[in-house]
Amino acid sequence: MTEPASAESPARFPCVHFEELRPFLPEAMEGLARGRDGGSTGRYGDVSVSEAERSFTRGEEREVKVRIVDTSLGGRLGEAIKAAADEGRNRARNDPTAPIFWKDAVGFVRYDETTGLAEASLLVGDRYVVAVSSRGFPGTVEVRRVARGIDLEGLARLHQAPGGPNRQGKEHPW
Repeated sequence: MTEPASAESPARFPCVHFEELRPFLPEAMEGLARGRDGGSTGRYGDVSVSEAERSFTRGEEREVKVRIVDTSLGGRLGEAIKAAADEGRNRARNDPTAPIFWKDAVGFVRYDETTGLAEASLLVGDRYVVAVSSRGFPGTVEVRRVARGIDLEGLARLHQAPGGPNRQGKEHPW
């Protein structure tokens, strides 16, 4: 017979371990050298976070970073990402900052011409946050290409909650 959890027993960790996120990071990128790999899983007070990151570079002039995060704050982050995407819904498809509405992901894209920094922030499977950033590439084509190359469908299925494709057991709103 299983003992009920007591107030002194630790709560179940709500995030996947970063090692389970790592296989969804790109292994290689054409024309770029694989740089730093990072990852961590931890609890910081009431907040749980697990993240895996990989970077790719070409000299000092070009860099791409991909980070996948699972956190107990995912609900709030997800709402912010969906709101930013909805805000840009009327942008033309060829606008470099047009939002992303894909089968397993929704997100927004930013680009700063003066610094050459681009970022795509995606909510995947209504749980995971995928951030792709680039430096030294024109526009947002590279962050979109890299994001498209990630197995977002597989990530969305990783540790699905019983009863549905996301934590709440309801279909995706996008």
